[in-house]
Amino acid sequence: MTKIKAMLALVLAALLLCTCAAAEEAHTQWVDLGTGSNEMTLVVVFPDLTTKGYHIRSEKTTLLEALLELELVTVTQGEASLSLLSVDGCALPADQPDAYWFLSAYDLTLDSLVPVTQPLDELPLSGQTYAIGMINSGDAE
Repeated sequence: MTKIKAMLALVLAALLLCTCAAAEEAHTQWVDLGTGSNEMTLVVVFPDLTTKGYHIRSEKTTLLEALLELELVTVTQGEASLSLLSVDGCALPADQPDAYWFLSAYDLTLDSLVPVTQPLDELPLSGQTYAIGMINSGDAE
């Protein structure tokens, strides 16, 4: 099961990278939100593979603080860390208990999106590019 989740995460990271590149080309898909000195870019890939891009400004210092302030996410405390329940109004499906929101960050040295390993509430805001998409690992079984 862990191998399947890891493989799905890598596939989604590749899909998110392609989607981010396509979204950057179509400037009409982008929304500017918030005010402040810290900036970030966020691309959300919805289950139907539509995307929405955000250029976010905030005085907050972490991704989670900014997204909560702008009401773009809802979270819950899991066993070990916080988990995303909904992103931009799109909730995890109640009938798919294995579904979860997958978060990637753009790594300049690799020139690619990589899975995020830090806790959600520790991710820096300023200057970062993130992509979020939903995975349902139950589909691969």
